[in-house]
Amino acid sequence: MLRIRFVGHATVLLETDGVRVLTDPFLRSRLGPLSRHGPVPDLATLGDLDLVVISHGHADHFDLASLGALPGRPTVVVPRGLGARARRAVRGEVIEVVRGDRLNVGKVAVEAVEARHWQTPGAPRAQPIGYTLDLGTRVYFAGDTGPLEAMHDLAGAVDVALLPVWTWGPHLGPGHLGPRSAAAVARDIGPAVAVPIHWGTLYPTQLHRLWRGPLREPGDRFAEHARRLAPDIDVRVLRPGESTDVTPG
Repeated sequence: MLRIRFVGHATVLLETDGVRVLTDPFLRSRLGPLSRHGPVPDLATLGDLDLVVISHGHADHFDLASLGALPGRPTVVVPRGLGARARRAVRGEVIEVVRGDRLNVGKVAVEAVEARHWQTPGAPRAQPIGYTLDLGTRVYFAGDTGPLEAMHDLAGAVDVALLPVWTWGPHLGPGHLGPRSAAAVARDIGPAVAVPIHWGTLYPTQLHRLWRGPLREPGDRFAEHARRLAPDIDVRVLRPGESTDVTPG
C-alpha cells in the first residue's frame, strides 16, 4: 500500500514499506509576500526520509531552509546546476540529474523526465524536470510544468500521477498546468489515480479575503474536468495535510 500525504503546494510525502520519499519540500509559514494556508508541517510527522526529489530552482520548490530542516539524512536528487547550493543545506548525499537519467536510491527506482517551465533570470541554470518514482507503485511527480508532447510517453507507465493544477497566486501564468489542461494530461497518461497538487497553499497575504477562488477551487475544478475527460481515473482531491492510501493493482 502507498500512502500519499499532500503536505501542501508541491510537497508530497510518499510512504510504503518503511520507505519515505518527499517532493519539493517547502515547509515554512511564508515566502516573501506569500502566506501559507493549511497547517504548517510538523517535521516530526515526516519521519526519517530516504529520498527527496527537487523539480527546479524556484524558491517555492527549492527552499534551502526547508531542506536544512528535514529529519534524517535523505539522499537529495536535484536538476544539474542546483547541487552546490543543495549541499550547503543538507546532511545526506546530493545527486544531480538531467532529463533521461535513471538511478536507484535504496528501494526506489528514479527517472528524471522532461518538464517545461520558465527559469528565473540570474538563477542557477538548472533545467526543470519531473520524476517517475517506482516504489512498487509507479508514481509520476510532474513538478511544475506546462503541457508537453513528452508526457504521452508516460501513457500506461504510471499508476499514480501527481499533477500541478495551479500556481501560487490569483493568475495561472505561463509554464503551468491549470485544472483543465492537467485533466487532459491525466487522460493522455491514464494513471489509475490522479492527485492534484500545487494549489491551496501559498497565496499573497490577505488576498484570500477579497479573492478566494484561485486559492480554494483548483483541485475541485480539476476533478470536474477529469470526470468529463477521463472518467475512469480515480481522482483524489486532498487539502493540505490530508492523506490517501493507494493499493497496488
